[in-house]
Amino acid sequence: MLRQYIVDARRVPWKSGQTEGITFRCQVFLSGADGGPEAIRFRFDPCPRVYAHMHLTSQFQLLLDGFMDFPKSTMKLRPIAIHYADHNLPYGPFSTGDGHDMLVLHPRAGGLVTMADRAARKQINLAGRQLVGMDKDRQWFGVAAIERARCKFLIDPGAGPQAIMLQAPPNCTIPGPAPRFGRYEIVLDGSAEFDGQMLAAPGLRYAAGDEPPAPIRTGPQGATLMLVAFDEDALAGGLGEDPLSRAAAAAIEQAI
Repeated sequence: MLRQYIVDARRVPWKSGQTEGITFRCQVFLSGADGGPEAIRFRFDPCPRVYAHMHLTSQFQLLLDGFMDFPKSTMKLRPIAIHYADHNLPYGPFSTGDGHDMLVLHPRAGGLVTMADRAARKQINLAGRQLVGMDKDRQWFGVAAIERARCKFLIDPGAGPQAIMLQAPPNCTIPGPAPRFGRYEIVLDGSAEFDGQMLAAPGLRYAAGDEPPAPIRTGPQGATLMLVAFDEDALAGGLGEDPLSRAAAAAIEQAI
């Protein structure tokens, strides 16, 4: 069985929010309220320190514009960039500057937990993975099955989670495998059609299941896409009825 969600970013209203005094604007693409995926577009105001925190499910952050600087020298993210974290894995603090724009992508609702919460620290995923990749650091490769298309791996194959940037010519059909653990397909530039719906950047489709979704069809100017796929960590964690889950759910609800 295949579950899928298609979001036209142009139709989603903007709203203002704040967390721990950090202000931002956001679009809630997918809320996760039905047990499905959670996808939110954030534009943080310039901030020298977004506090360390974690989510109770696995996560991709797709940096579209601006920057995100983490403490590690290897994690000074510039667009287009991907940051991945397993469930219950703390990350940050990080800083943002002018023009910040990112997508936060979960396989289901993950809540928000500050690492200032001492009780939450007992549930940290010590074996969790944190992966990053940037467009500027990766090389293009040809795509044998699609003429005049090219791709680059922002997260290397074999790492578990996958992140592939794909450029394809106009009116091109792009099939994909079954998204067993869930996959987001995001338009970065140009336009693409998903099940009859033409989307511009940063519109997206999320699909999960044992059947492949309908192929993507690029628009008249072609398209650049980001394809990010979860692995089995997407089945772990998530919001439950325990106190940490209730607090995490309340924190994200209050923020946005």
